[in-house]
Amino acid sequence: MKVAITIWEKRISPVFDASHMLLITEIENEKVINRKYITFNPEMPSRLTETLTEMDVDVLICGAVSEMPANMIEAGGIKLIPFIAGYADKVLEFYVKGNPIIPAFLMPGCGCKHRRRGRKKAGLTQKKGESIMPRGDGTGPKGQRKGLGKCNKDKAARDSGQGKGSGRGSGKRSGRGQGRGGMK
Repeated sequence: MKVAITIWEKRISPVFDASHMLLITEIENEKVINRKYITFNPEMPSRLTETLTEMDVDVLICGAVSEMPANMIEAGGIKLIPFIAGYADKVLEFYVKGNPIIPAFLMPGCGCKHRRRGRKKAGLTQKKGESIMPRGDGTGPKGQRKGLGKCNKDKAARDSGQGKGSGRGSGKRSGRGQGRGGMK
């Protein structure tokens, strides 16, 4: 099996669309037997897909990825594992041993695991040729507003807790002999 990982320094590149380096690994019997680094142009995902197909790459692990390159990579028969973060060697070691890298290496703040679980319950499962990406108005591809609520910015600002309290702190230690270095 061959696995490709987008690389930035020693970590998985946080954004596929800005990455220019791939680590291609060959795996046999739960061990990496070969490593190779190649450069690529993320603005040409069809060319990358061709290269990966020619190299017999089975899986591509990357950080955040736009819908268009993701669709091209998957259409090329390559399994895409997006929204992954961390040191490439650690992720690869984990994956090679058959361990699921999601949620262990899921990008912080991504929330992808929650949306995937909620889509099935909400009836927002993806059909071939249909996008689940929100339209920016809080609705899914069919205009539903199920399960994917928006943040109420006005309420968040009102309830942030900033500036509340009496403001009576004097900066002095309270009481005799209390705490470290208290006055005696």
